[in-house]
Amino acid sequence: MAEERLDILVIGAGFAGLCAAIRLRQAGKTGFAVVDANAGVGGTWYANTYPGATCDVPSHFYSFSFAPKADWSHLYSPQPEILAYLQDCVTRFGLAPHLRLGRRVTELAWDSARTGWAVALDDGTRLFARFVINGAGGLQVPQWPAIEGLEQFTGPKMHTAAWNHAVDFAGKRVAVIGSAASAIQVVPELARVAAQVDVWQRTPNYIAPRGNRAYSARQKRLFALVPGWRRLYRWIIKTRMDLVLFPLVTNPERRAKFAARIRAYIARAARDPALAARLTPDYEIGCKRILVSDDFFATLRRRNVTLQTGGIARIAPEGVVAADGSLHPADVLVCATGFDFGAQYTAMPIRGRDGRTLAEHWAEQVEAWRGVMVTGFPNLFLVTGPNSGVGTTSVVHMIEQAVGWILRTIDRVPPGQSVEVRAEAQAAWNRSLHAALDQTVWATGCHSWYKRADGRIETLYPGSAAMYAREMRRARLSDLRIGAAP
Repeated sequence: MAEERLDILVIGAGFAGLCAAIRLRQAGKTGFAVVDANAGVGGTWYANTYPGATCDVPSHFYSFSFAPKADWSHLYSPQPEILAYLQDCVTRFGLAPHLRLGRRVTELAWDSARTGWAVALDDGTRLFARFVINGAGGLQVPQWPAIEGLEQFTGPKMHTAAWNHAVDFAGKRVAVIGSAASAIQVVPELARVAAQVDVWQRTPNYIAPRGNRAYSARQKRLFALVPGWRRLYRWIIKTRMDLVLFPLVTNPERRAKFAARIRAYIARAARDPALAARLTPDYEIGCKRILVSDDFFATLRRRNVTLQTGGIARIAPEGVVAADGSLHPADVLVCATGFDFGAQYTAMPIRGRDGRTLAEHWAEQVEAWRGVMVTGFPNLFLVTGPNSGVGTTSVVHMIEQAVGWILRTIDRVPPGQSVEVRAEAQAAWNRSLHAALDQTVWATGCHSWYKRADGRIETLYPGSAAMYAREMRRARLSDLRIGAAP
């Protein structure tokens, strides 16, 4: 099979990959391809189809600033609508000819003689790309719980990130392991049809009211006819998140006040002091992800729903065995246990200029420069890379800032040459970054997927949306080495 040559290979067809592809098309560039292992575009919004799946960021901000949608149905829109939006972006910007769906990258290897990347796909296709933009994202590998006997369960078993729509939950006894972001969305849907739902909670969460609402026809017309209002509305959402949510990361007084409000809300919503006590966290608010829901607490009050907080000893063929030895029968097991975020760093074999893989470089600690480049890997760019995750704003905003910088940088590299971040610049950036992270709520001690077992935080960015935009605008070219391929 002949090798196909590209200027740019984009990996991933979710928000990150499509953002890069759209911006490339808008710049008049056509020598690129977008590869994704899924059979359709959408990334995490293609893969996560569990009932009730909804975004926790308002839709007018959880969308591309350059591809507005005036007729979002709700303040927080559901998964099918977000997926349809991304599919519409493919049509609107003419991306279909560039898509290579249902194909997985099996190898990336730096070729110094040709100043680019040799790429292998799982269908046997060989590509050569001068630049690679990896937008595969971190929410792609389901994290199954490490519970004894999980494989012995005899009924249907599924993860929320790989939903089995063939299973009929009507009249069934369902065990849901987990009580965080996906669980509080799927449990209300299951409780409407199941005979019994047991929610197995390990740690309570701060859950605020979502306050979701449908947009009226008049509001949608206003968004469509007055673009200035639509842009201002988006700016208001972004600024409010920066001014209201971001201070929780660094300001203990603001955290204490906000936590008191949420605890009071939990007490009111639970309507039962004993239930409220089991639902109320005892750690700093923001240390784990702050969740939002309008119906989870009401669902827990249903007669066919039970909150289980005694811990799980093991999974038996016929159900869940609690820590006290009691058996809780279940017909269906649902694992709402999130993603293996760190797996994105090793899921793809990427071999740099010294012959070592990215996984080997990151064996002891994961770090990049501004989340977009790694020393030793020329012409390779990351979107949603290490320490670019967010807890208080929209990841789509972060993606746009990173992609904008990446494409500007690619344009600065002369033909036949490469760009790489200097090792000393990467080290300096990470010293500053981790000094800032040490002052955040994420370093206060609670266990979360935000950090490693030793406490090192390799996922989140310690600033606000405005701060990251400023960081990427001010990124210094002197931190990069542009020249002949090493």
